[in-house]
Amino acid sequence: MPFHLVLGLLFIGGLALMALTLTGYGAPDRSDQPPPRLPGHDVQERLNNPDS
Repeated sequence: MPFHLVLGLLFIGGLALMALTLTGYGAPDRSDQPPPRLPGHDVQERLNNPDS
């Protein structure tokens, strides 16, 4: 196979994999769960409730 054809097929395959990743196809539906708590994002809660 010519080099350019192989390179083109690899490029198209990479684009397809990135498209599947970005769309989230096949990922479980977690819309009913609360978002994850990230470290450092509870500053407002600490200001409102300094005892905890």
